[in-house]
Amino acid sequence: MNAMTSRTSTTNVRPGGVDRTAETRAWLRARRGAGRARRFGYVAYVVLVLLLGWYGLFAIGLFQELGHRRPLTEHAEAIARMLPSGLVCLALAGLLVTVRDALWRGPVTPPRPDVDWLLALPVRRRPVLLPWFILSAGVWTLAALLIGFVGALLIAAADLGGIGALTLACLGPAACLALLAVAAAAVVERSRGAADRLHRATPILLLVGLLSAVQAGLAAQGHRARMLEAVELWSGPWGWAAQPVLAAAGQDVPLWPAALVLLLAATAAALAYAGKAVAELPTTVLRSRARASGGVLAGILAGDLRSVRLAMTGGLEARSRGRVERWTARLAPPRSPRLLVAWRDTVALLMAPRRAGLMLLLLALAGTAAAASTGTRGSTAHLAAAAAALLGYCAASTLLEPARQDADDVRRTAWSPRPYEHIALAHALVPTLALVATGGLLAVPLALADLPSALLVVLAAAPVLVAAGLLSAYRSPVPAWVRYSGPLLADTGPVIAMLWYAVGPLIGITALTLLLSGPLSANLPPAAAPWARLATCWLLAALMLRWTVGRARKRVRP
Repeated sequence: MNAMTSRTSTTNVRPGGVDRTAETRAWLRARRGAGRARRFGYVAYVVLVLLLGWYGLFAIGLFQELGHRRPLTEHAEAIARMLPSGLVCLALAGLLVTVRDALWRGPVTPPRPDVDWLLALPVRRRPVLLPWFILSAGVWTLAALLIGFVGALLIAAADLGGIGALTLACLGPAACLALLAVAAAAVVERSRGAADRLHRATPILLLVGLLSAVQAGLAAQGHRARMLEAVELWSGPWGWAAQPVLAAAGQDVPLWPAALVLLLAATAAALAYAGKAVAELPTTVLRSRARASGGVLAGILAGDLRSVRLAMTGGLEARSRGRVERWTARLAPPRSPRLLVAWRDTVALLMAPRRAGLMLLLLALAGTAAAASTGTRGSTAHLAAAAAALLGYCAASTLLEPARQDADDVRRTAWSPRPYEHIALAHALVPTLALVATGGLLAVPLALADLPSALLVVLAAAPVLVAAGLLSAYRSPVPAWVRYSGPLLADTGPVIAMLWYAVGPLIGITALTLLLSGPLSANLPPAAAPWARLATCWLLAALMLRWTVGRARKRVRP
């Protein structure tokens, strides 16, 4: 009975029943013929224009440059040292991006009319869904080939090999990696268990990719770990794909034909398995992915990145709902109603430890950039301070998801008798305390070294970053005149819409950049400068919070 149910759910054709697959597809081809040809021609034209305008100019210019001289010859030794770990890092990044795409969209994403109407008919699913898988495989393979050709040009520009041999060595493994990644993405789209395992393993995979990037940077400076490189080159498809490229670049890789055979065999096996997995995709999954793709497209056209993120992560956030009872039982609600928002924010942070880990990593990077800004002057100091402020804002933004959810739907706060704008202001407490505590611990080594004002910088920056995040969360919709304002703003409407949404981060990051790089306190005594920054930042945070209260009030009482 279970086997029959499974077969019925994946084929829509019962044993001994009527199979309408052939005539349905023939009818669709007849109905879509002219329109499909026009759409394909338009898409091909747009892709060709973009490739020639952006990719083509760079590739053609670099290719012509190779005929006269090798522009990267002076960096040939550094490039040769970083190639093994750098290629592995690039392959891992491509695999992770492609497979992670299956968590919200996937390689098989037919339009909603096809999912709602076509898959309900007595048709076999594989002939209907396989063309969408082939289309995704072709798109990802094309992207991999373009990246591989650029890689061949750059390696040839360093005079590490001939352009012909490098092109063949780069394009073949790149196409295999793309097909292998698309096949793995199809498995992730089909299986909820595989999607959950990938979601849990993402921080580890990101850490591995970051460590491989660090390894590549150290290798470029002359610190190679040859034993580790040998392990990486045989650890999986990401290493097998790098070996033919290294051989074409003149490095000693004697067993690269065996690695290429392994890569081809793994790709063929993965594609064969993915062809069977395509027919087993649940209709509910296809329907949710079609809805998510439509939401992402609508958010992009509206210039609203929050809508894009909600459409992409809606399925991921639903996986953590089962842990609410566990954390609410451990953390008792407060007696004072004024602390209920802070309690909810704390529970939300405990339920998502990845946000705390990401905040810690971003704050560590922000502290490094801030320390670099104090030891330099001029444009370098401004760039380092801007990087520190941007990383700090991203760290604060990871803690403000409860505020963004309340801003997305005002009905979420109907339980509270307090005014809506007061709840918006209460969302600043937990993120500010978390940033001050974590940033203070990270600033202790800097304070004990040669930056005694590091703790004051943390106290000054944390309220500004949280206020900027809240101001962005309680953003008002973009007025219609911004997007449709006639010829004067016809070309800049989307840019102005994005700036409209990003006014909070722009104010906070710009102010902190000016304060951290020092021009606002250059005329003050050295002992008074940190306190002047602290007072200025607190005043700015108070003004931004006041603005947030006004925005929140307009959301419920326009």
